Amino acid sequence: MSDLLRVRDLSTRFFTEKGQVNACESLNFDVREEEVFGVVGESGSGKSVAALSIIDLVESPGKITSGEVWYRNPTLAEETKSDRPEAVDGEFVDIRQLTVRERRALRGPSFSMIFQDPMSSLNPSITVGEQIAEAVEVQKRARSNPRSTRSRTQGYGLANLISSAVLPSQDYVSEESHAEAVSLLEQVGIPDPADRAEEYPHQFSGGMLQRAMIAQALAGEPDLLIADEPTTALDVTIQAQILDLLRDLQTETGMSIMLITHNLGVVARMCDRVGVMYAGELVERGSLEDVFDRPVHPYTKGLLGSLPDLEDPAPRLQPIEGNVPDLLDSEMDDRCYFADRCPKAMEECLSHPSMDDAGGSDEHEARCVLTEMEYDESRALASDRFERNSGTAETEVKQND
Repeated sequence: MSDLLRVRDLSTRFFTEKGQVNACESLNFDVREEEVFGVVGESGSGKSVAALSIIDLVESPGKITSGEVWYRNPTLAEETKSDRPEAVDGEFVDIRQLTVRERRALRGPSFSMIFQDPMSSLNPSITVGEQIAEAVEVQKRARSNPRSTRSRTQGYGLANLISSAVLPSQDYVSEESHAEAVSLLEQVGIPDPADRAEEYPHQFSGGMLQRAMIAQALAGEPDLLIADEPTTALDVTIQAQILDLLRDLQTETGMSIMLITHNLGVVARMCDRVGVMYAGELVERGSLEDVFDRPVHPYTKGLLGSLPDLEDPAPRLQPIEGNVPDLLDSEMDDRCYFADRCPKAMEECLSHPSMDDAGGSDEHEARCVLTEMEYDESRALASDRFERNSGTAETEVKQND
């Protein structure tokens, strides 16, 4: 399969009162056409920020500081190459070099996102059907006149809003868009879609809200659907239904899916390839078989070791000790960020590792010295190595005070 998206050296920072937070650090990965690419890791590892960075939804005090996002779109490449040839490579366009308005115009027909909490993402004062119909109408207008709809509204402003409130004939959303919204609700398995379209978000259950958000995301017929923890807070039965729905929709539409989750069971069920994130970095990536059957990075092994074995439930689970670092730049040493939690940390881990071939398939890589050498207990770091360093730093601060 051909690549749909190529992310290169993408970094995102948050500039807070406490200091600079390195939420994403030089991310490199591809998403192919008609595949499900999974991004897995603990909470705080940077998964959601990576997704928001791709579609330019990072809000202040966050900022994308470097990197490229190459999107395969022959039509867009043809439109862009005359004005900005440096932003075009064959059929690919680096959307980071487009204007803010042009990047915004790609949301919907090119990229859509299912957010973690549908209740906070839908407007509680507008019916579900109306919100989906608005999304349909925006995409319909964009497709009918793409050059003049970079604003996504075709000049629809305050005067038009007042007119639509007074005169039904001037309504922004057409009857056809309302009908398509009902059809989308039916497509995602909402019972009695015409009636449910007239209800408000608080009248929907959690699973139905998630389905409604999927319907809204599908309004633009996107090339890439980013699903950020789409089964969070749902019971197991509803989780399975949502995952089956996403897989069925992908088969029907041919879209690609970037699935963000901390649940390895979801990854095993859905994904073709996987990227494992820790402390804002990709630490391992490869095919599903590479990551599950031939993991190299101790963090990946730790995630897998925390799963219960259904065939032999007797052994105790092995949790990963410690916590994900807070990613403050001033506290991030130039070393393997997992070294303070790693059971196989060695002296070599005190320098920052690069992504190297990890065996298995050609695309299997890991950010770990174990890709090049075997674990040597004689070179193991002392168990209190990082505790002693932390204590020294605290002593120095008190002396300076």
